[in-house]
Amino acid sequence: MRQSVRYTLLVLVASTLLAACASGGPQVGHTVTLCCPGNYQAYRAYGIELQDMPGFLSDYMVAEFDAALQDKGLVRNDRLNDLVVTLSYRHVNLNPEQEEIDPFERRIEEEQMLRYIANIVVEMRETDTGREVWAGRINRIHTVLPGEYMHEQGARPEIRDAFTQMLESYPAL
Repeated sequence: MRQSVRYTLLVLVASTLLAACASGGPQVGHTVTLCCPGNYQAYRAYGIELQDMPGFLSDYMVAEFDAALQDKGLVRNDRLNDLVVTLSYRHVNLNPEQEEIDPFERRIEEEQMLRYIANIVVEMRETDTGREVWAGRINRIHTVLPGEYMHEQGARPEIRDAFTQMLESYPAL
């Protein structure tokens, strides 16, 4: 009896894990690195600055982040604001031999797959003091040929969801 129960549980756990792998799960992760030292009730408006953001990512990363932060009750105003939000791009090569290869430079002769983690880092600072009051990042592991990327429509829902989940700890107005 015990053996059949163990076997059934083992099969159930294995099936669950395989189903989770097959469904893909969330492709974009998120992490909060600094939360809640600010006076959040006083913040009403924010401005956005980009740092080291590839051109093809800029517009839609800003659009998806804007939507997620505005759901928290803040309004974007790049001229008069309480917070300055910096969105920056950083990537980490997962293969040391590929450290010098630019993942965004299309190389016709290159057949070597690149593996790297793409990070969008979010830092919020008070406009008046420059004090950092919130930070986090979203990230995704990529396995692509140099210059290959599939963003925009395919990735937008997952990126919006990752920004929304990352901002869950940000106090709503």
